[in-house]
Formats: sequence, C-alpha cells, structure tokens
Amino acid sequence: MAQGSSRSRGAAAVLFFSATLWGLAWWPLQHLAAAGLHGPALSTLCYGAAGLAGLPLLWRERRRWQQRRRLLLLIALFGGWGSASFVLALTSGDVVREMLLFYLAPAWSVLGGRFFLGEAVRPRRWLAVACALLGAYLVIRAGGPVSTSAITYADWLALSSGLTFAGNNLTTRAGADIPVTSKIVASMLACALLSGVVLALQGLSIPSVSGELVLGMLGFLLVWIVVGNATTSYGVTHLEAGRAALIILAELVAAVLSVSLINGRTPAALELAGGALILGAAALDGLES
Repeated sequence: MAQGSSRSRGAAAVLFFSATLWGLAWWPLQHLAAAGLHGPALSTLCYGAAGLAGLPLLWRERRRWQQRRRLLLLIALFGGWGSASFVLALTSGDVVREMLLFYLAPAWSVLGGRFFLGEAVRPRRWLAVACALLGAYLVIRAGGPVSTSAITYADWLALSSGLTFAGNNLTTRAGADIPVTSKIVASMLACALLSGVVLALQGLSIPSVSGELVLGMLGFLLVWIVVGNATTSYGVTHLEAGRAALIILAELVAAVLSVSLINGRTPAALELAGGALILGAAALDGLES
C-alpha cells in the first residue's frame, strides 16, 4: 500500500513537472520565431527529427499495430495536427488567449465521447461543457464584438489544436492495445508532415539556420518534445484519469503566470473571467473522471 502511494505521489510530481514545462513552451517557441525560425519550419524540423529518430521503434513494434494501422493513422493525424497547430498558434498569436482557447479540449472530449463513443454524460460534465463554452465566448469577446472576424488566424489554430487533441485522446482510448511508443512516434511524423504541408500552402521555405538556432532547436527538441512527452506519458499512465486531468491544469496556470512575469502582459477582465470558467470546466471534468 505504502509503495503504491509513493509511486502515485512520484507520478503526480512528474506530471506536475511536465504540465509546468508545457506551460512554459511558449517562451522558446517565440524566441526561435523572433530569431527567424517561423512556426511551420520549426515544427517540421524538430518533430521531423524526433520522428525519424523513433522510426526504428515504430518498425520494431509493427506486428503489434499492423492489424490496427488505420486507427494508428487516425491517432497520428489527430496528434500530429494537435502539436503542429499548437506550435503555430503560440508563435503567431497572443499566448494567454491561445492557451485559454486550447483548453477547451476537455469540452470537446466530453462531446466526442458522447456522440462518437456513446459514453454516458452525467449532469456535472454537461455543466463543465457549458462553462467551457461560455469561457471561450468571454475570451473571444475580450478582443471585441463576437463575430467570425473577431476570431483570428491564431485563434482558429488554438481551437483546432484543442479539438484535435481531444480527438487524439478519444482515438488513443479506442486503440489501447497499440503500443504507446508507436502512437507517439507516428504522431511526431504526422506533425512534421502536416507542418510541411502548411509550409507549401503558405509559400514558405525553411530559412537558413545558424548555429545558435540549431542549439535552440536542439534544446526545444530534447527538453520539450522528448522529456515533455516522456514525462506526460509516464504521469498519465500511472495516475487515475481524473487526478491527472486536474494536475495538467498547471500548464495553463504556468503559461498565464510566466507571460505576466516575463512579458508584463496582464490579462483583461473578460479574459480572467473566461479563463476561470475554462479552468473550472476542466476541474469539473477531472473530478467526474
């Protein structure tokens, strides 16, 4: 019993570290973007390198996912676009606003579970969905009158990131028999591929990379992509879903606080109210899990 409790505390500490790390991801991303490495190129190079490095692992596990390759492809597409759009949103928009919109993911997960997996939804979870959507309305309202023109390119990216992240969660649950390593590597490769498509559609090219940028990319790859994904996977694997969902909220808190401290950016009153509703929705969803 004591050993299980100790392991649970350790997993909680690891997941809290991971969530805080992802909450600070905006800083290296915006630093690299300001140095000339725009979002699509950054995610193409970093996730592409990580995915290629993991290819031998994906190949080694092929017999365990071969019969489920279509589901693995769906997992990869959801996870790949979730990561790609997250990077693009944080490098092209307001960090606080985009993180708040991204955190509608729990609401999308509840709706997706209900309509695609046939899961029963208790009243508390419907309340969480209502709080999250009202919170999103207030966040968007903070930028002016609510209309499609008030939702920026970065906002759409953040919303799509949260939506596909929820889709990734649903498909990952459906493919519980597919090795975790295969899911992660496939998603990294998909992220690089989809980012490359964005590069082509926007008529962009990968800029010349200096030694300083190479070090910056290597740091982001090792610290956030490798360590961040590994610690997140460990934490959610060894904790109950509800407890993990609550701890992951540290990501949003870390993002808002770090932006306020580093950039001196104070959220508007409507953003604070919307953020509180979104946090409350995520907490309600976690308590229900």
